[in-house]
Amino acid sequence: MDDYVSIQGLTKRFDDVVAVHDVSLNIRQGEIFALLGSSGCGKSTLLRCLAGFEVPSDGRVLLDGEPLASSEPHERPVNMMFQSYALFPHMTVESNVAFGLKQDRLPKAELRERVDAMLELVQLTELRRRKPHQLSGGQQQRVALARSLVKRPKLLLLDEPMGALDRKLRSRMQFEVAAIIERLGVTCMMVTHDQDEAMTMADRIAIMDAGRIVQIGTPDEIYEQPNCRFSAEFIGSVNLFDGTVADDERDHVTITTDDLESSLYVGHGITGYEGMAVAFALRPEKLFIARENPGRLHNQAHGRVEEIGYLGSHSVYHVRLDRGKLIQVITLNNERWAADRLRWGDAVWVHWDDEAGVVLTS
Repeated sequence: MDDYVSIQGLTKRFDDVVAVHDVSLNIRQGEIFALLGSSGCGKSTLLRCLAGFEVPSDGRVLLDGEPLASSEPHERPVNMMFQSYALFPHMTVESNVAFGLKQDRLPKAELRERVDAMLELVQLTELRRRKPHQLSGGQQQRVALARSLVKRPKLLLLDEPMGALDRKLRSRMQFEVAAIIERLGVTCMMVTHDQDEAMTMADRIAIMDAGRIVQIGTPDEIYEQPNCRFSAEFIGSVNLFDGTVADDERDHVTITTDDLESSLYVGHGITGYEGMAVAFALRPEKLFIARENPGRLHNQAHGRVEEIGYLGSHSVYHVRLDRGKLIQVITLNNERWAADRLRWGDAVWVHWDDEAGVVLTS
């Protein structure tokens, strides 16, 4: 079902400030959907509207066809897991997980069965008698997740779920948490400012800026086909060239830019016109770098290496082009560095394929 969660024209105002502006989107059943944006963009406010902690100023939310507006937070088939986990410090792991079921006065036999099954799923059966302070950060997170899932919510809300973890643990837990959610088939909306987290965990991503949805798509669509400058710059690293359309055909567009001696030739057409102002987005890993002139008519530039960042699996080159623009080039270190490798100050040629970049009209 494409509209298991349907957000329709939702707006939230705080006095004169519009935190969420006319947001409409659908979330499919069983999908992990991420709201991605910088601090203050409105993503957490939108999440709180779904949870019932904030009342929308306009618009409505439907969950499995039923409106949520008339339900109090505790009455909604929605559970929210906070960044701080909010575990009860005086309770054991088992009691924390069982808390919501006890509040619902579930029969003891069913309560124990569901708690046991959930502890096994999150691999905490052996730690059921421990208190939160006796657990690692990753274990505490799994307790909070188990407590959120044991009530079998129709919608799980995650607010910066990895924010309290260190970088290495965060990377591992992204896969673990996503696998648990997918195994149970729970529909999930998560909020994060960490693009790696969104790209790793989510089936689809919505990028938010100033209370509005800028783009919705799968991780690869968002990265490879940004629909505007904001999306291109917000996800990953990108080289942007401003220019004007010189020629627009069905299978290509040619762009002139002050940043390069040669023109830009792009292997797809656009809905544009000659002289139209556009931007060309080119990811650093799509570029090639060498000392030799590639001899291309288009899509090449000459410059000089200003900085080199060696990051183990790959290297990042900062190249100052002859016309002054600074760009990034990322290369894989799939061979041991040779004695003739590029160094600071080397004159180089940078070039790329016709299909490597994307023309942005907004």
